[in-house]
Amino acid sequence: ERITIGEIAGAVGSSPFHVCRVFRCHAGLPIHRYLNRLRLRAAVERLLDRGSSLADLAVAVGFASHSHFSDAFRREFGTPPSAVRESLAR
Repeated sequence: ERITIGEIAGAVGSSPFHVCRVFRCHAGLPIHRYLNRLRLRAAVERLLDRGSSLADLAVAVGFASHSHFSDAFRREFGTPPSAVRESLAR
């Protein structure tokens, strides 16, 4: 389920800007990057499931498309998800 920064800010009685600033101060990275990392880690755990395509996996973990997922995966881990899937299968 998607939750916006505005919804988080409203729940804690603060502005979206302040929530982002405090999160970055404490976590060391922006909320968007943190959420991407969580989604990518969830994807790594599911890469061994050969029953689903990488496009299906991308959508299941919250990416808009296979290409968006592959680009984010490559930026984070330095290799495409297909290569990781192949090496895990061996």
